[in-house]
Order: sequence, then C-alpha cells, then structure tokens
Amino acid sequence: MMPKERILTVSHLNVSYDSIRAVDDISFDVARGEIVTLIGANGAGKSSILRASPA
Repeated sequence: MMPKERILTVSHLNVSYDSIRAVDDISFDVARGEIVTLIGANGAGKSSILRASPA
C-alpha cells in the first residue's frame, strides 16, 4: 500500500496567551483524503490549534 500524501504537518505547536499556556507541544499530520476532528473539553485549546495552524 502506497503512503498517503501529507497535506498538513504541525510539529511542536505551542500557543500562549500572556502567562497561560493554551496548547503545549502538539504535533500531528493530516494526509490527503483523511477526515480529522479535534475533540476536547471547553478551554482545551481546540480553537487555538486551528487558529495557529497553517491552512
């Protein structure tokens, strides 16, 4: 099976708001054709990850 083409790679993403660390060292890949979701509790950093990721 041929590996899927990666269309997004995020490595060691950190997001802080003043002294509050909202996202701490997140890394992931998204391949062409994949459906990806971010789930988590309120305030877990989901929106921060999307805003900081290149897309």
